[in-house]
Amino acid sequence: MVYILIYQKPLRIQVYSSLVALIEDNDVASLGASRSKLEKYPFDQFDYTAYKVIIAKRRPLSSGDVRRSKSDVSNLQKEPSLSK
Repeated sequence: MVYILIYQKPLRIQVYSSLVALIEDNDVASLGASRSKLEKYPFDQFDYTAYKVIIAKRRPLSSGDVRRSKSDVSNLQKEPSLSK
């Protein structure tokens, strides 16, 4: 999983491999939340949104993941329709 930090104005995007790295690299006042609040936040369910920032937790995709996803869509489109 990666954490994506988006500063809205001016637009700046940073990607971190851990929440600890994100917090240590940024001032908690600019994040709009304390370290404790961010550590307890349910990132698996919601993105954290504050006045200046958005923090999201996502699973990075490998090239294999993308190929499998495209293959799955392609296979669904090729399936013959059922006739009566």
